[in-house]
Amino acid sequence: MLKFIGFLLVLGLATADKCSDCLAQGKHWCVTVNACGFTPCVTTITKALNCPELPDKAHAYDDGFMRNKVFITHSAAYNMDPQKCFTSKMPTMKVSKTVNVNCDRYGPKAMCFGFTAYDTTQKVIALTFRGTEGGTQLTEEILDFFHGKKAFFDSGNVFEYFYDAFLFQWNGGLQQDLRNLKYKYPDYEVWVTGHSMGGAIASIAASYLVKTGLYTADKIKLVTLGQPRTGDYAFAAWHDATFPYSFRIVHHRDIAAHIPPMEGQDELFHHRTEVWYNNNMTIGQPYTLCAEADGLYCSARQLDYSAEDHVWYFGRNFVDWGAAGCP
Repeated sequence: MLKFIGFLLVLGLATADKCSDCLAQGKHWCVTVNACGFTPCVTTITKALNCPELPDKAHAYDDGFMRNKVFITHSAAYNMDPQKCFTSKMPTMKVSKTVNVNCDRYGPKAMCFGFTAYDTTQKVIALTFRGTEGGTQLTEEILDFFHGKKAFFDSGNVFEYFYDAFLFQWNGGLQQDLRNLKYKYPDYEVWVTGHSMGGAIASIAASYLVKTGLYTADKIKLVTLGQPRTGDYAFAAWHDATFPYSFRIVHHRDIAAHIPPMEGQDELFHHRTEVWYNNNMTIGQPYTLCAEADGLYCSARQLDYSAEDHVWYFGRNFVDWGAAGCP
């Protein structure tokens, strides 16, 4: 059965251009039979960003790389001394700068934490952002879903709270440190990572690095866990056309990946590429590379969601594990 599904997926990917042409004619693309306008159809595509497409082989998803390296940077963000996690699990990575700043422009004080790190063995610079902490910050985020999007240069809009949270940290020390690291290690690739709110901030951060010319998109690996919708359709379209390596990992029924809900025609939209683990994410568990950007596919097919799955990734409650120093 899995081989059959994989065969269908390959067929779907081969017809991505046909899908786009079909939508341009004002029709829907039927994924079930890979045909334009076919009815009745179990799974249809009506938005161009959902036409089947996956990263090329040079930018393929690697479970081992995520599990054994990138996941450590996510976990380290939940410790005020991220070096404890690196010393325990990836000792060649050295923390360069941490920032912990108030990132709420309007409401009660709410802190955001991020850090930079570098690894001369792996030839990489890391830029990582912590997720939501505490009820106050969560409330402010939710309220912002109803009243605040901000233009992201000339490429659509992103949520104001996430954009502000990035800029407060960026101007609070991350910018100068990252520029210093680039000066010292100009050829290193950059891992930009974050969980939950931190995932949305990471998405904006990676985009900001490209928009301001600090890095080209081919030098960046963006990986988020449980990322909420961050911007609108135009932002997602620009993102997908820009970044060759970008993965949104979603654990089973993680509720955060489905908030806020889409609002009207193309108002809110995830960028690619979702990687869905419909299991407990322990070693050896399968995953699905989702060929569509954002629609009733992969994790969105779930009928119920879980807050617990939001903090359990790769077989761990990594928020608690990171806070304990990744023992």
